[in-house]
Amino acid sequence: MLFFLLVFPLALWARADSGKIEGILHGYVTDAVTKKPLPGVTVSAMVPGTNNSKEVMTDADGYFRFAQLPASQVTVHFDKKGYQSYKRPNVTVKERTSVKLNVEFLPEDLGTDSENAEYPILRLLQAS
Repeated sequence: MLFFLLVFPLALWARADSGKIEGILHGYVTDAVTKKPLPGVTVSAMVPGTNNSKEVMTDADGYFRFAQLPASQVTVHFDKKGYQSYKRPNVTVKERTSVKLNVEFLPEDLGTDSENAEYPILRLLQAS
């Protein structure tokens, strides 16, 4: 009986910890003008209302990946010197689901005339 009392709480704790089901957020960032991959873009994912934030950089192919984001709505921010920063709120990350964001980044020197400008383009693809 004593063994059961000691092991049962540990089993519950392990199950609760492994019960955290997370999703994947990944994609590519390219230059909107040249269509070439953009390495070195800082990509941040933050759960609004919390201090839970993760940050990655795009690789040589412009690829980024967050492997363990909580299943929730996140705000994704893209930033690179020489380009207009971009923030995408309310990206839904679901349990055991892969969300793909492909972004075409507009260089700063091109500018935009209105807030409804075409760039940066964000394509949201959701795959399971």
